[in-house]
Amino acid sequence: MIEVKVWRNPQGDIYKFYVKGHAGYDEYGKDIVCAAVSAISQTAVLGIENIKGVKIRKEIEEGNLEVEVKEVLKEEDKIKLQAILETMVLGLKDVASGYSEYVKVEEV
Repeated sequence: MIEVKVWRNPQGDIYKFYVKGHAGYDEYGKDIVCAAVSAISQTAVLGIENIKGVKIRKEIEEGNLEVEVKEVLKEEDKIKLQAILETMVLGLKDVASGYSEYVKVEEV
């Protein structure tokens, strides 16, 4: 199962997330659930990395992605960052709603 955990600060902004595990929906190379989760989360990271005023800590290994926001320089960068992260969460929740045996999304 893929576990997604999303952390929010008291204002409701996402500041950290991880995606861990393998879906096990199908064999390696044919697992559409794993592919969907990977595409959504890795595209979010690409978007975040293109915001010049945002600094993150990122760890990527086989079956594991962890990202933590370390610094946001401008309010406009924060708005862009949160738009990307909220869209990622929506996409991951949508995958989880269709494949709940394989993906779990938790917000804390």
